[in-house]
Amino acid sequence: MNNSSETEKIKIWYRLNFLKMKAGGDLNDESVGYIAPLAVRQAQAVINDQEKHYYDETEALIQNLEQTWSQILESESEADTEILQRIFINYAHNVKDVARTFQYDLMADFGESLYNFCTKMTIRTDAQKAIIEAHLKVIRMTFKTHIKESIGEQAEELKSLLKIAIEKHLQ
Repeated sequence: MNNSSETEKIKIWYRLNFLKMKAGGDLNDESVGYIAPLAVRQAQAVINDQEKHYYDETEALIQNLEQTWSQILESESEADTEILQRIFINYAHNVKDVARTFQYDLMADFGESLYNFCTKMTIRTDAQKAIIEAHLKVIRMTFKTHIKESIGEQAEELKSLLKIAIEKHLQ
């Protein structure tokens, strides 16, 4: 292992840390975990500015979820169903991410629950389908009623409805 021909083949590349540069870090700063406060404020300003698009973006994601779900139910090919399920899971993940970014906690919780449920299995049984449909209903109701926080009477009622549907169909 120590022969010189193997040692000569090893090259060490030093690359710039572009992520650190974008985040406002000094490339010569060896400290870990520092992001310049100005960069944080600028990033937060961009996020705050984008919140105005939350409802349009979420509406499109919900429509895509519902449309893909309909296609899954109508699909007669196992291969097509698997592809559609991956697309569906991606939309559920996006619902969670967009909601979490703008602190729509209830929507994020439902999106994450749907994502987690779907990633654990291939959708085949009527019980699984009923649980997914319950998720879609509470996601749509959360969106229509503009509930942002995961606390409060309406939020608790929607969480309870989903919990009941899950428990009913997992027995």
